[in-house]
Amino acid sequence: MIKVREVEDKDIISLADFLPAGIPNTTQEFWLFRFELWWTSNPAYTPQIPRGWVLENDTAIVGFIGNIPVKFLVRGEVKIAAASSSWYVDPSVRGIFSLRLFNEFLKQKNVSLYLFKAEDEPLREILHKYMFEEHILPLFQKEYVYIIDKKKVDFILLKFLFGGNIPKLSELPELYKRIGLLFFGYLYQKPFIQGDVLPGEAYTSSLCTSCDDAFIRIWEPYLDPCDVTLFYDIDTLNWLYFPPARFLKRVVIQCLRSRDKTLAGYMVFDIAREKPSDPGSMLLMEMCIEDNDPRVLVSLLSFALETGKQNNAALLVVWANSQETDAFFRSTFTLRRVDKQYRYIKFSDAPGMSSGKDNRGNVCLSLIYPPE
Repeated sequence: MIKVREVEDKDIISLADFLPAGIPNTTQEFWLFRFELWWTSNPAYTPQIPRGWVLENDTAIVGFIGNIPVKFLVRGEVKIAAASSSWYVDPSVRGIFSLRLFNEFLKQKNVSLYLFKAEDEPLREILHKYMFEEHILPLFQKEYVYIIDKKKVDFILLKFLFGGNIPKLSELPELYKRIGLLFFGYLYQKPFIQGDVLPGEAYTSSLCTSCDDAFIRIWEPYLDPCDVTLFYDIDTLNWLYFPPARFLKRVVIQCLRSRDKTLAGYMVFDIAREKPSDPGSMLLMEMCIEDNDPRVLVSLLSFALETGKQNNAALLVVWANSQETDAFFRSTFTLRRVDKQYRYIKFSDAPGMSSGKDNRGNVCLSLIYPPE
């Protein structure tokens, strides 16, 4: 008999053994670290919040959906959002049982809103049926790309032209455009200032290993127009930016004013690669630039290029979060491409959980997502 129940302590090892069958290139050790990150070290987790749900066939686990709490700011109040992760059901019992897991995720009582990422069309259709709001990121739906290592031709062709996927017929015009841009980029890519900012310059960038109050203060002006957004407190940022176990290597680069060492901006990158020995892409995940200052952008990007070289990254990929930044990237980057990343949000109907259209207002989402 198949039943659905909440994850219990006794399930942790069994889940770590079960999930590699459905999520390639993972191991038991990987999932044990992941569960530690989702729940034990998560500043938003409490025992009142389910860790997830399992499908159990007699005593065997045949399905799972993870539940990751994260602090959100909703109309000025700190609330708990729940992000789903690692929704996987054994092919022998898919269908209605998959939806039963998803329904349990939506029935939980201690959260104000539900978060979901979706890459494939069938999953997006399910989320539309369940009345999730769709948000497409990044803001301008465009990525800017810089070639760090032109010798990695095969990797660059695959990642820039195809994004790792075979294009659909409707996407061929975009593909032809990218081919032309890539050819032009190889010949005429504009140089960046290499290395750290020179002595005497106004700004200096470096790797960062933890967040302090300065990271909170720099965000304050950008949160004013947002009625629903991530809660930027020190514990949450350190949990998101410096997780101990990830698929991808995460790098945080800070830019300080040379005169007084105060924070002027920062960027968070993920270095994505298939295998440790493969070349990778250095992908921008989040940034905050005070007053959209182009000098801060130059300092951060120059240091990011050096970091990419040191980590065998062939491409640097960024996006803009303001009109000023987008104009700077358009004038600086030769390569650009259309990009759409889908995020979904649904408000809880439970009493006191800030549901209803009047409470939603301006939703500001980020590419930064609770660790998957």
